[in-house]
Amino acid sequence: MAIIYKTQGKYEEALEMYTKSGDIMTRIYGGDNHPLVADLFNNVGAVYFGKGDLENALVQNQKALEIRIRVFGSEHLRVAESFNNVGAVYFSKGDLENALIQFQKALEIRIRVFGSEHPDVATSCNNIGVLYENKGDLENALVQHQKALQIRTRVFGSEHPSVAASFNNIGVVYEKKGDLENALVQHQKALEILTRVFGSEHPDVAKSYGNLGKVHDSQGQYEQALEYYQKALEIFIKVSGQYHPVVATLFNSIGVVYENKGDLENALVQHQKALEIRTRVFGSENLDVAASKYNIASLKETQGDLEGARRLFLECEQIYAKVLGADDEETLDAAMRAQTVGEEEEDKEGAEGDQAGDSGER
Repeated sequence: MAIIYKTQGKYEEALEMYTKSGDIMTRIYGGDNHPLVADLFNNVGAVYFGKGDLENALVQNQKALEIRIRVFGSEHLRVAESFNNVGAVYFSKGDLENALIQFQKALEIRIRVFGSEHPDVATSCNNIGVLYENKGDLENALVQHQKALQIRTRVFGSEHPSVAASFNNIGVVYEKKGDLENALVQHQKALEILTRVFGSEHPDVAKSYGNLGKVHDSQGQYEQALEYYQKALEIFIKVSGQYHPVVATLFNSIGVVYENKGDLENALVQHQKALEIRTRVFGSENLDVAASKYNIASLKETQGDLEGARRLFLECEQIYAKVLGADDEETLDAAMRAQTVGEEEEDKEGAEGDQAGDSGER
């Protein structure tokens, strides 16, 4: 039940089921030295991770790691899994150095256990590739994703979802390198594989449509971008329901396209839909909620609703301060935006003509 609730994005219900499961396990197995107890901590960590509660996610995954090392020793695949999961939390916290250490530990164990040609080794290469991508080291990111692609193709053949995932990841790197034509080629390859494997109505197919939408948006092809995003949105709502984090992300992306088109009214509608879903799924003190409020505040400032913009920037500041700390750059940026609302318009008063500027989108 917990797994089903987590898949549906119903994180509180999932935690309730895991709590009941944990109570039974504690009575049967005792304390913190049983593999199933470690699995429970691991799964609860995944729910907190999905909720965006990274501190609790880290605590749960570290508990799982400690038990697994005590039970299995340091050279076991379950230990590698925990290193990987701890790394994923550090990655989401923005601590890329610690994330890389954890991902490397997972990779080393998997190579020693499996050799270099195994899907789990490919997963580690993939994760390290995403990390390098976020560090801005796009060449090393491409190397890691291509390693993952080669392993997956040799192990699974060319018609497999994992192969499609690697094509998608390579496409993202090409997009960040500014090579949009190659990015489109990679995302199209992924879409073709996923459609053949899953049919036309599957979440992974929707994600590929979303990737294509993002590249077309970067190319300034806004109508094509909207077409792909709408396809992705329709699939996700049909499969997962309205109140799912990915649905919110798609509304956010559609809002960005409308803003790039200069259609601020439609942009505001889309970002408000994203905010409604994120608040319902994550609660009010979450980074994705703050990102939606930041986008809406930027739009309100552009539209001249300075009080509405200032209020939302202050709410963003409060969320960032609570989650990331008072000195984090996100917190300081939101505080600065709240203080300077409307100043840019005042500086431009009297100037003629329209001039594009940074929308502040997140």
